[in-house]
Amino acid sequence: MDKGMTSGAKRQRVYNVLSNNTALLHKDLWLDSGMGTAVWSNSHGSASYDKPGHHTLSFYLEGGQNTQRVMRSGNLSGGAGKLCLMPQDHRSDWTFSAPFNFFHFYFEQAHLQNFAEQVFDKEGRHVELSERTFVDDPFVNQLIRETIVKLNWESSTDKLMVSHTQQILLLHLLRQYCHNSPRQALSTGGLSSVNQRRVIDFIEANLSSQFTLRDLAALAHLSDFHFARMFKTSFGCTPHQYVLSRRVDLAKQLLSSPTKSLVDVALLCGFSSQQHLSQQFKKRVGITPAAFRREHQ
Repeated sequence: MDKGMTSGAKRQRVYNVLSNNTALLHKDLWLDSGMGTAVWSNSHGSASYDKPGHHTLSFYLEGGQNTQRVMRSGNLSGGAGKLCLMPQDHRSDWTFSAPFNFFHFYFEQAHLQNFAEQVFDKEGRHVELSERTFVDDPFVNQLIRETIVKLNWESSTDKLMVSHTQQILLLHLLRQYCHNSPRQALSTGGLSSVNQRRVIDFIEANLSSQFTLRDLAALAHLSDFHFARMFKTSFGCTPHQYVLSRRVDLAKQLLSSPTKSLVDVALLCGFSSQQHLSQQFKKRVGITPAAFRREHQ
């Protein structure tokens, strides 16, 4: 099935090329924005991309030393921690002869253009993503390894953080790897008191439901990026961290009732599973939900 994006329907997307190849998909996430992330592995074979109609950021998590981009001027070899940028109109051929794991971020030119206009308040239609093959980027390395791939992509709460990290990636790409890109982001203060109350009331009323960063930003009539920045200025933490904290606080209240199972508590607090509740609860409270219940009954 064709994933996510809408334009360039006649072109075969990178995601679909891999799906029809020898690659193994470990997990993927497509948000309402149309941007997608995926973690793959591959071992032996080849792949070719012919103007896929969207941009792709590829990052090698493990292995890749025997992965090569075939070029007339000589093949280029990859490796763990290497970054590749494949713009929408690029063509490339790849061969691989040993197992490797890699992360992909898929987005369209419209995403890059609209984001540039929202963040820098300047015309974005001339922004062009540069093509890069097997480069080192410590910032991308840390963001992907320490944040994105460690999140639970099935959790509604962690989806907020995935969306936020996508915004951070777009900003980094605009600043480091784009032609005709403005450099200075708009300065922003915090949310108005009215918008603070509107957002907090929405979060409190929907702790057991799934909602996105875009849903929260729409309440304040802001772009995702500006909302995330202004929220952190107002509350001292990201929307993702705030929602997690409130869900853990709600779990504390519900655990005082012996009639509710831990599974019920997890679902009522918006966690994807009892295990996810236990992980986040212990991280913030210091003990498991079961131990907390024993202490407070």
